[in-house]
Amino acid sequence: MKVVLLGKKDMAVGFSLAGLDEVYVPENDYQAKKRLEKWLGTPDIGVILLSEEIAEDIREDLQRKKEKKDDVYPLIVEIPDKEGAIEDKEDPLKDKIKRAVGIDITEKEN
Repeated sequence: MKVVLLGKKDMAVGFSLAGLDEVYVPENDYQAKKRLEKWLGTPDIGVILLSEEIAEDIREDLQRKKEKKDDVYPLIVEIPDKEGAIEDKEDPLKDKIKRAVGIDITEKEN
């Protein structure tokens, strides 16, 4: 299974050096959507790392794909860029974990 990245240039350089199978830096939202569509249709891709900034820019398209979900898709993990996480954003990975195990593993007990 391949791990790929759709992110900004500085993120792509770092992950390329870390040995990711493929990295892509889109110039605009259209290119980001097209690359994501291509990767979602590639059976040997298991994980797509997606910068939070790009994810926010194409959020509606991501939601449509998630709702459609006829086939098995690779895991899409949104990661913060060098400026840090986007505040007041719900963590999609946290939601996936909650659905998989049935509990919110990040809740703190009082």
